[in-house]
Amino acid sequence: MKIGIICPDYIFPSEEEILSYFFEKGIEFAVMRKSQNLERDIVRFIDDIPQKYHDKIIIQDRFNLLKHFSLNGILLSKKKPKAPSLEKRFTKGVSCSRIDDILKYQNFQNIFFGPVFESISKNNIKPVFGETALIEAKAKNIINEKVIAMGGIDEETILKAKMIGFERVALFGGLWGNYFVDNDKEALYARFENLMKLATGD
Repeated sequence: MKIGIICPDYIFPSEEEILSYFFEKGIEFAVMRKSQNLERDIVRFIDDIPQKYHDKIIIQDRFNLLKHFSLNGILLSKKKPKAPSLEKRFTKGVSCSRIDDILKYQNFQNIFFGPVFESISKNNIKPVFGETALIEAKAKNIINEKVIAMGGIDEETILKAKMIGFERVALFGGLWGNYFVDNDKEALYARFENLMKLATGD
């Protein structure tokens, strides 16, 4: 199973260092939303990340950044539901919450699907389906290599996601935890390494 991460909406101190560590350890991608930052600040932020990792960055809404960097791709949203027309090649991603919707987006390379489990970072956000429906969707190849499970993925549920048959997951609350309160980088890295171990089976 491959792991990606979703970054917070804002740039935080030492984020470029932390992301570089995650990239070095083998994450597939990092989704950057950064809705609370100006574009020029995001440009400086990405500049501080080693260029060899830029092709693992997926950007949401700030599609202009594709003109500045060779990024992995984009994640469409209600704010920006259409991909830009550029000569550069990039992956296209979309988010959905219903199994039937996955079939609508088979022309996308990344289909962020969830919440698969009850959300960790948002109260009372629960899946609209059960595990049986997910297993059936996997058996029908609706859940395939394009689908990225998100929502409620932590050290307990990542094994359930693996059992269901997801090949890719995106981490948010289960990874960041209390980091923005305690700034405990060692605890953050320990959570990450354990999640990677559970995902890969190493």
